[in-house]
Amino acid sequence: MAALPRFTPPATTHGPGTAPRVVRFRHPAYPSSAPDLLVLTAADGDGGLDFDVALTSCCIVADMPWDDGYLAQKDGAGDDSLQRIDRPPDGLLHGRKYFFCVKGREPLSFKYPVIPSFHHWRFPHGGFDEDGTPRSNLPPPWRNLRLPEYVSPHPAVKGPAAAMLRDITCRVSGYTDAVEKAHLVPVGERFWFVWNKMDRYCRRPQQVSAINDDKNILILRKDLHRLFDARRFTFVPKRFGTLTSESAELVTHVLLPSGSPEFMGLYHNRLPQPIRGISVEFLFARFAWSLFTDQNFPFFGSDIEYAVRLWDDAKGEAETQVLSGLDVGSRAQVSDSTRSQSRRDDGGDGYWSDDGDIFGDDHDSDSWDDPPRGRTRK
Repeated sequence: MAALPRFTPPATTHGPGTAPRVVRFRHPAYPSSAPDLLVLTAADGDGGLDFDVALTSCCIVADMPWDDGYLAQKDGAGDDSLQRIDRPPDGLLHGRKYFFCVKGREPLSFKYPVIPSFHHWRFPHGGFDEDGTPRSNLPPPWRNLRLPEYVSPHPAVKGPAAAMLRDITCRVSGYTDAVEKAHLVPVGERFWFVWNKMDRYCRRPQQVSAINDDKNILILRKDLHRLFDARRFTFVPKRFGTLTSESAELVTHVLLPSGSPEFMGLYHNRLPQPIRGISVEFLFARFAWSLFTDQNFPFFGSDIEYAVRLWDDAKGEAETQVLSGLDVGSRAQVSDSTRSQSRRDDGGDGYWSDDGDIFGDDHDSDSWDDPPRGRTRK
């Protein structure tokens, strides 16, 4: 009997100490000394960034209808004129700096308001079909994403247990060992889930804790669940061709490489294992939630005055206020009772799970869904 050979380490896309490129998105009405609106990693193609991901991200943080925002660059004529950028033939942005502007408004003078955190973002619901099926108002290519339905052979089984029976293996790696349940809209955002009436996208919307519906749960390997909750990666539909009308494929999208020499090569633009029985709306909410980190969203990091879009739950409406950057943080959370911080800096090393549900007797006590004990939240 002979020993098995050593495992071969995964190939690396970026060597140690080599950071992938980033693309910076600016608010054109603020001075050049103001922080960027968004900073996104460019790892598509040869150092590009998916155009749809970029434009959708800007619309989310600016609380903007999908058709009202556009990207622009300075035209190079020596003045501040901005030239609109449409989706390129390869679907990628290859520049390093863009401006996010609003149609019909003067870019250099209109200070469109920006929301400070996921708590203040409102999910874009649509209406209802004649049979009562809810419709959402998602941007392209999300609106064309179709995931197979799943009919359980055990209809009495529901929630996390139903998700485990459905997926069995990690939906990213395909591994069977060390897997667990991972919420798309984290349990720590249960108040946001209720305020935004997200139960309409559940299989059992009338259950007591609809956030635990199987349509809001994927099975992931424990290490990938940790990275998922640390907002290192998310799921995004992408059109990998030149036609804007072509269907999109759901892939993993790395938002925060955080210096890992292996992470991009292993997981960026990776097709997941077949995903079925999941709500596209919950996947989109997860994408929005993943944007609100200090690394991706540094906009309010100075002491200048900002136009801020805030949600008032008591009034049931949003309002715009002018606040200094020092005051925005205190208004970022809608409710002090909310467990999670929707906008925080993980620093690449620290970790705090935003998914702290109690599943029942079958739940593993060492699951990453449980917050670490004795650890002060940053």
